Amino acid sequence: MGESVAPSSASLGAPASVRGQRIELGVLRNGLGSIRNLELLLKSIKVGQKGLFAAVAAVHADCGPMIAIALGLAQALVESGVEGGCAERLSSALATSLTDLDGMLATAVEAGRLSVAQRLKLERDLARCARELGSTLPLVALIERASRPRPLELTPADLVHASSAERAEQKSVSVVRAFSPDAEHVGLNVDLEAAKMLVAVGVALVMEGQPDAQPQLSFDVQAGGAPVTTVALGPLPGGDAAQGQQARVRIVALRISAPSAMCAEVAARSLGGRFEYDRDAHRVCIYWPLS
Repeated sequence: MGESVAPSSASLGAPASVRGQRIELGVLRNGLGSIRNLELLLKSIKVGQKGLFAAVAAVHADCGPMIAIALGLAQALVESGVEGGCAERLSSALATSLTDLDGMLATAVEAGRLSVAQRLKLERDLARCARELGSTLPLVALIERASRPRPLELTPADLVHASSAERAEQKSVSVVRAFSPDAEHVGLNVDLEAAKMLVAVGVALVMEGQPDAQPQLSFDVQAGGAPVTTVALGPLPGGDAAQGQQARVRIVALRISAPSAMCAEVAARSLGGRFEYDRDAHRVCIYWPLS
């Protein structure tokens, strides 16, 4: 593990006028909310057949526009500066989940009613679809945000590593955070929201398969001036003597999916740094760009 590196040529391939163009995810986010609401309705014994069928038909009607957006997402991401392989994989994951959902709901709409068996199956299928979409959309938001032009002013490292779960109802992970004494007032040349999301993905990867573990996070400046964030389940580098004041922060809990590590690597390169994930050691290192 060395110093941070410059962005790859792939991430810089888009023209300056296009790179950083915002991708509209509102329709997909609203659609995910509708899917989760339908899942709750299916579980409720108070909702009658007529009301439930109307909700199924409404979500089914939303599937077509969402699939179209998912299929066009790869090109939109590439045009904004995102590496092609990552853009294609995210677009494909979203389109596959939504197409499966469209097929499930179409069967129910064509039947004109929901039997008990159909209702139970649809409940299970909706839960799976919601998990898939819920794990993929934050990754799209991460790489889209990371592809935007860097801010003119430095972002305080303290803000990058502050709590990202700002609402009480948000699922979060409690993380012990420690800054080395010489890193407490460092500024980073990165977009704040992209950096915070990258840290959240790092925490989620480290905790994969260890839901009850207590993650720790450290921020340090290496020899040569390279700023690095380390997330781990075990002892942090340098021991207690190298750590400054510790605090406990709430990092938004993300669900891991197959593209998570790859998207984190792509996002870090877009930001001008590097993301390293050691699955066996349950450790992530994020090397931030040199200012």
